[in-house]
Amino acid sequence: MEINVDAVMMKKLLVPVDGSKSSDQGVRYACSVSEKYGSEMTLLCVIPPPIILGVEAGIIDYRPLEESGRKVLENTKNIVESLGVKASTRLETGQVADTIINIAKEEGSDLIIIGSRGLSGAKRFLLGSVSNSVSHHAPCPVLIVR
Repeated sequence: MEINVDAVMMKKLLVPVDGSKSSDQGVRYACSVSEKYGSEMTLLCVIPPPIILGVEAGIIDYRPLEESGRKVLENTKNIVESLGVKASTRLETGQVADTIINIAKEEGSDLIIIGSRGLSGAKRFLLGSVSNSVSHHAPCPVLIVR
């Protein structure tokens, strides 16, 4: 079965970002897709809850993490704008893959474009891969950029 890519609706792109080189590659690819199809782009930065044993969640100060997330979004938006593309930004807190999936559902995203983190061996086994989890559970197609 052949799919006519031009017939596929790509009005809303969700682009998770974390400031990594892999994430930036995904953003650049998303910009080319956005230009070609006139897609709206949302840059999403998810702040994972810190894993601190013996500390109650209510006493953790998230402000430094939120500031870091805002900086990632600001830097990424600058990259996007330098390529002549417009994007909205969104900062969320939660389990990264689950949050990406939920935001894609909430926003009615047509495509998620995400960078591959390249975790390998024991790290992937213990931590899992955000892009892998998103690709298996997302409500829309997922493009993983290497």
